[in-house]
Amino acid sequence: MLSVVKVKGMSMAPRLVDGDYVFVSRFHRRLKVGHLVVVNHATYQSIIKRVQKINANGSLWLTGENDSSVQPEEMGWVPRARVLGKVIFCVCAIPKK
Repeated sequence: MLSVVKVKGMSMAPRLVDGDYVFVSRFHRRLKVGHLVVVNHATYQSIIKRVQKINANGSLWLTGENDSSVQPEEMGWVPRARVLGKVIFCVCAIPKK
């Protein structure tokens, strides 16, 4: 299943900015370090972050792209079951320089 998510906020700038749209696939074979994912976090609700680490049980350590993002220590390890999908494509609202 494919879904479209609108980016809200600047925590993933410069890669993704407020107003961009991302296409998200629920059908991904394997997540790897560096992939962008949309997760339903228990505290922060639906967020887009980059996979920084994956532990032995499949939980993810996620990070933003800049200092305005929620820090990984605040989010903690995110269970794989919370992943809504992997970002596979971005439509930018403002052309990047």
